[in-house]
Amino acid sequence: MSVVEPRSVSSTDAGVRARSVDSVEGEIFRFATTSVVDEIEVNLTRTAYSELIYEYKDYCVGIVTADFQLLTQSAGSMPIFLGDLGPQVRDAVDVIGADNLQDGDVFIHNWSGVNGQHLNHIACIAPVFDRGDIVAYIVIRAHWADVGGSAPTSLSWKARTIFEEGIQYRGLRVVRAGKVEPDVLATIQANTRSPTEVTGDLMAQLAGCGLGCARWDQRISTRWSREEIDALIEFQAEESRRLAREAVLELPDGDYEAACRLDNAGVEGTEPLDLHVSVSIEGEKIKVDFSRMPPEVLTPVNSGLYGGAVNIAKLAFKALCLPDRPADDWMFDALEVVAPPGTIVSATAQAPKGFWVMIPPTAVDLVLRAIGSVHPELVPAGHHGTVSGVFFTGNREESGDFWMAIESYGGGFGATASEDGYGPLKSFIHGDNPGIAVELLEARFPLRIHSTRLRREAGGAGLHEGGPGIERLVEALEPMALQTAFDRTIDPPWGLAGGSPGLPGEVHVLQPGSDDWIAASKVTGLELKKGALVRIRTAGGGGWGLPGKQLSEELDRE
Repeated sequence: MSVVEPRSVSSTDAGVRARSVDSVEGEIFRFATTSVVDEIEVNLTRTAYSELIYEYKDYCVGIVTADFQLLTQSAGSMPIFLGDLGPQVRDAVDVIGADNLQDGDVFIHNWSGVNGQHLNHIACIAPVFDRGDIVAYIVIRAHWADVGGSAPTSLSWKARTIFEEGIQYRGLRVVRAGKVEPDVLATIQANTRSPTEVTGDLMAQLAGCGLGCARWDQRISTRWSREEIDALIEFQAEESRRLAREAVLELPDGDYEAACRLDNAGVEGTEPLDLHVSVSIEGEKIKVDFSRMPPEVLTPVNSGLYGGAVNIAKLAFKALCLPDRPADDWMFDALEVVAPPGTIVSATAQAPKGFWVMIPPTAVDLVLRAIGSVHPELVPAGHHGTVSGVFFTGNREESGDFWMAIESYGGGFGATASEDGYGPLKSFIHGDNPGIAVELLEARFPLRIHSTRLRREAGGAGLHEGGPGIERLVEALEPMALQTAFDRTIDPPWGLAGGSPGLPGEVHVLQPGSDDWIAASKVTGLELKKGALVRIRTAGGGGWGLPGKQLSEELDRE
């Protein structure tokens, strides 16, 4: 079943409009709209309350057209948010009714039926009005620290339905005609364990939406008429389609496939999950097929159609074809995604999704591996491929206030035909997200970071070596709870063209008074005593090419 089909070419009128645009003017428009989201991003990181946003940068900022196509995203946006901003806006507007929206409104959305990721990802959306009509939407999607549910952070390996993972908002208006609705804000605050953090981050999102609407008016509406804006958007669409087609034509035609195995279904004692991806390239079209992915499971590693399969395919496609061009929906017209309902990456709305991040890093890598199995010179070896999540939570000894320190750790990326792998970096789905600074962690939370080192031995051997992981030792200065999310220890990051795999990651805990380090790679609410040590090791990247092959070839030439 094809769930994302290439859109038809533009109509005759739209094509005429696009051809009437001067190419220089088209680039000015594209950079003007991108400047809006880039400024919002800077403002968001200046004003957000939580280190998840201002430091970790777990967000995206985008502009969606009136017909729900992604127009542009900010440079720092999380790559895994590529594919589903438009569907979220469409669903929220369908619920509210476009005729019921007015200038100055802002509404939020995280409904699992479209969001398809954990409920912490809250999209804040504002309609942009131009001469009385909605011409676009500003969207700021950010990770809220907690949205209720059965466990702190709203993420629990014990969850078996989405309803255990927090509250869902489906077009809830927080701001009406420029005024915050106090009853709505109070309801949001009542449904989180972290009302201060959530309120602070929400206010930053609301301010960013207002800034985006103002900048659109100043930089777009005052420069171009409505008819000119329509023509410029169509010009950008045609340009993105053309560039994507040309990039796909550079790839070798063929049918490719790849598979790997996860340790389990997210809970110790469950069976390993076998992931499988097929890729077909024919002319200027790429098809990514997830039909042989496992069916959705009871444990919270599922993702929905848009948040999972579509985003995975789009991220892999962009990495292969247009890595440097700001994302818009039209660059994916050459992509077809096949994902039957009810797989682990196209799960139903009710399926638990708290740890949805366990699948996409590996699934993106599998798309590349499929092509690399035949043409290894075109793609890197496997990267660390897991989110490497470590969360500490507790109540402060003096005040009793709840706190949470959420982090995912970087690992090694795979080597290529031309160079060693890099690391440590967070996974493919994160992009360039930095780690939270040690000084900030120690200042805000009862944690002490004893050491952090590069785990160079984790990179796979080869003609070019895989990138390193890291090793960190953390001490709990108060009693607290630990939650972790590591995988890929059975099937570690693969090598290519004869390169060796990288070493897998792991988490171990040493409680005070004990001599035994206990494995803790997937735990929820593991109690840590004061003085407990947590040792975090992340995986390395795979190596590329047979070790010593280059030296042998040089000796043969001599």
